[in-house]
Amino acid sequence: MTTGDYSGIDEDVAEIRRKVDSLALDLQGLGLDIRVSTEEYGPENNPEGGISRTLTFSFTVWDRES
Repeated sequence: MTTGDYSGIDEDVAEIRRKVDSLALDLQGLGLDIRVSTEEYGPENNPEGGISRTLTFSFTVWDRES
């Protein structure tokens, strides 16, 4: 990876997002009311000399009966 080339980490982040979206759809299919919020930070240099990106996912679930 060259300086400024984040294509590898971009692909990894996209795959993680797809998996979380799939999980949310599976949970909705089970009848749960769920919302997923995502925060993304980076890219930044990590201590090992590579590039890292931080993703934070929040799941909000509520009861339909209330």
